[in-house]
Amino acid sequence: MFLKSLEIFGFKSFADRVRIEFSPGISALLGPNGCGKSNIVDAIKWVVGEQSAKSLRAESMEDIIFNGTENRRPLSVAEVSITLANDGEVLPLDVPEIEIKRRLYRSGENEYFINGKQARLKEVRELFWDTGVGKSAYSVLEQGRIDQILSSKPEDRRYLFEEAAGITKHKVRAREAEQKLAKTEENMRQIESIVAEVKRSYENLKSQADKTIKYRSLKEKIFETELDLYLVRLRQHVRERDRNSALFDQKKKEREELVQRIERMSEAMSQGLDLVNELEAKLVEMQKLLYGLAVEKNGKEKQKILLAERVRELKAKIEQLEGRDRAIASKIESLRDEEGEKEAEYAGYRARVREVDANIHTFDENINAAALSVKANEETIRQNASESAEIAQKTSQLRQELDAITERIAELVDERLRQSESQIEARQDLEAQIRRAILEISASTAARAQRLEDLAKTLPAMNAQERAQQIDTISADLRALSLLSKSLEQDFTRYIAIAPTFLNELVAPEGVMTQKRRIDAAILAHAVRLKEIEAENQALSSRNGDLSRKIETYRKTLEEARLEKAKIQAQMEAAQDALSVLRREIAGQEAYRHEIASELAGEQKRQQELQEEIESLEEELAEIEQKGRRLSEEMAELEASISQRTSDLAERRKESSELEQKMQALQQELENLHMAVAQSETEIRNLKDTFTELYSRDLLSFESRMYEIRKPISEIREELTSIKATLAALGSVNLMAPEEFEEVKQRYDFLSGQYEDLVHARTDLVRITDEIRTESAQLFIDTYNRIKKNFHNMFRRLFGGGRAELRLLDTDHVLESGIEIYAQPPGKKLENISLLSGGERSLTAIALLFATYMVKPSPFCFLDEIDAALDEGNIIRFVNLLREFGTASQFIVITHNKKTVAGADTLLGVTMEESGVTKAIAIRVQNDNGVVRPVYLPDEPFQEEEVEYEDGRQLDDQAKSANAPA
Repeated sequence: MFLKSLEIFGFKSFADRVRIEFSPGISALLGPNGCGKSNIVDAIKWVVGEQSAKSLRAESMEDIIFNGTENRRPLSVAEVSITLANDGEVLPLDVPEIEIKRRLYRSGENEYFINGKQARLKEVRELFWDTGVGKSAYSVLEQGRIDQILSSKPEDRRYLFEEAAGITKHKVRAREAEQKLAKTEENMRQIESIVAEVKRSYENLKSQADKTIKYRSLKEKIFETELDLYLVRLRQHVRERDRNSALFDQKKKEREELVQRIERMSEAMSQGLDLVNELEAKLVEMQKLLYGLAVEKNGKEKQKILLAERVRELKAKIEQLEGRDRAIASKIESLRDEEGEKEAEYAGYRARVREVDANIHTFDENINAAALSVKANEETIRQNASESAEIAQKTSQLRQELDAITERIAELVDERLRQSESQIEARQDLEAQIRRAILEISASTAARAQRLEDLAKTLPAMNAQERAQQIDTISADLRALSLLSKSLEQDFTRYIAIAPTFLNELVAPEGVMTQKRRIDAAILAHAVRLKEIEAENQALSSRNGDLSRKIETYRKTLEEARLEKAKIQAQMEAAQDALSVLRREIAGQEAYRHEIASELAGEQKRQQELQEEIESLEEELAEIEQKGRRLSEEMAELEASISQRTSDLAERRKESSELEQKMQALQQELENLHMAVAQSETEIRNLKDTFTELYSRDLLSFESRMYEIRKPISEIREELTSIKATLAALGSVNLMAPEEFEEVKQRYDFLSGQYEDLVHARTDLVRITDEIRTESAQLFIDTYNRIKKNFHNMFRRLFGGGRAELRLLDTDHVLESGIEIYAQPPGKKLENISLLSGGERSLTAIALLFATYMVKPSPFCFLDEIDAALDEGNIIRFVNLLREFGTASQFIVITHNKKTVAGADTLLGVTMEESGVTKAIAIRVQNDNGVVRPVYLPDEPFQEEEVEYEDGRQLDDQAKSANAPA
């Protein structure tokens, strides 16, 4: 299984739909800071089920939807989909290719899809169980998560080991079994309390049935009396409401007439006020014009002074520019001499690189020759691994069948209990009928036996006719007894048909319990075979150990040669950079000299233009003075007209104030009447609602009776008090006492049977939970020991010595125990990882990651700038590890390091040509005679070009400047 493609739309900075195709092996994801590289990692985490916005570097989940830029509108949806190749059927779906999609709307609604079909989050998570892929798995390792792995609490590091051990699904199933067990125990406690309560009810119900008839009669009288009381009160409120409504309509007409008078007065005042406002606005405009002219005059005078000062400055600047031009000409000549020296130094470094390349080629041939001896054993190990995978897959299928059978047992028990509960009354009726028939047959049989005895004594004294009559009578009785027996047989057959027999279904030869035992035996056989394969693989690995150490010696020598080559290349790059700097400086100085010449001509022209502007300003100042005198005369005439019209408006305001006071008084009366009507309506509505709440009946259905009541309300209340006193004297009454007594007996028998069934179910659930925890602990311990050994070896390889340890904090409870990490770099003491440097911490995290991959590799892995804190030598070790594990897993590395880029098979570029919008390009490295052909993604313009490389991997200066990600 590997990641084939990633499609993103509307997620963070991906405003357009972008599809990124991935290849097996190692891919390097490149781009400048802030262009959206880490958004790709966030998209992978999000699509496989991440629910924490903080883990996605957002405040809320809505923040991950593209929020727009200066030139683009925000989007309303974010969508990410990944396509996975499932050739090895690592994922439990019988299809060669699987697409997982997640969609989020701004409303907060989430949607998940598996191969185009809508799914639940639980189904997506279950799909990736124990594969190393998921929101909490080790398929994504970011620079920030290095500190999380190494600095978090020991209990929080368990997820790496649990995912590698493949016990994630076991933990979930164990939690589900524990929840079912807790629910079963809770049901048992409830049934115990119910049985005790039913028993007490059984003993108390006999004495409660006598009061029922009298109680119901009194309750009916109370209802009739309270109904009369409610109807009298309703009649009072209805009459009060009608009286206030009529008075309200009268006052409302008076208010409308007064409003019309006020509106006419307001219209006249508004016209006069508009005219005054218009004159005042005109006066203000004139004042603004006059003030503007004064400001303009001051500005022109200041501008004239500034222009004169600018002319003097230009003269001085022209003299400075002429001096700079002479100095730059001398500097350009000196730089050209230095350029020749740097070109000779660069040629020498190129010759040394070719010599080191020849040595590296020799060591590569030695390593390949030694590796041929290892291949035979590795092939056997691979075959064993294939068999182990097949057995593991079969075991997984068997465990799924086991889970399904366990669930079927619980469902069967629940279903049969429900059926028994529904049929208990019919079963009890049949049982009573059968008992009566048995008693009747028994009594009838005894009576006929007595008759036969009497007949035997009197038979000699009877004549033939009497004997025949007696025989016929006995024959008829026996036939009746035979019919009664047949009826009993039919009743018994019906009783057997509805009797609970589901325990037979469980323990039958082909029942679910038999199927479960058969699957348990198959799982045990698979476990034995896996241990045999593991022992054989360990023996083969030991035989390969000696050969691996010899290869390691060659590789160390080869690393030293590559380090020397890298050092020379760095010096060569420095010389090339210095040469490029010199050339850019020469070009810059020449361009600067040209700029000075252009600037000198421009300043001379500007000096002439400034002189002309000064003459134009003097003419404008004279014209402004003349406009100011005319405006002052017009403003004096306008102020006199405004004063006269303001006096007329004051008299109209006084008359309008008197009308407003009358209006307020009338409005107050209307409000009081409206409140009275509303209060009556509220009282009527409250009476209806209260009556409905008490009796669940509509008071208006008795409206015809409201006007027939002649009793005063005091007499009705006295009558109600008397009836309630009689009812209170009865005490508590159980209206259904006889019926409840029979129901309680039946319920007690049924609950006792249910309790026994729950006891059996609890026993099974406890056993299943113990089995799951035992198996999970064994898987975890095996995986932990293998990772512990691999971690020590990987640490020594990355650090060139030293040692590293993993320790369980609580060996008695391995499923809850934290895991502590200790590291001892060469030359230091064994210490907790919190005391290591940044580079040492990164190497330790990388060692732990690849130690986990040696036990159970993830199909694909995203590494986000985890090499940022590593030096050049450690980078080379890191790249070598990636190449080794790249055959089993797919690595996508986000990096800025040239050595890491050089080790990649595919280069993925991320750019931000438009501000705030991420785009992507891909370059597949095809080292054919030193030529690389870039292949761009479908949504980018395709350009085919050939770029020459020294080693087939590094981009030249021209490509670096053309594509920022490269």
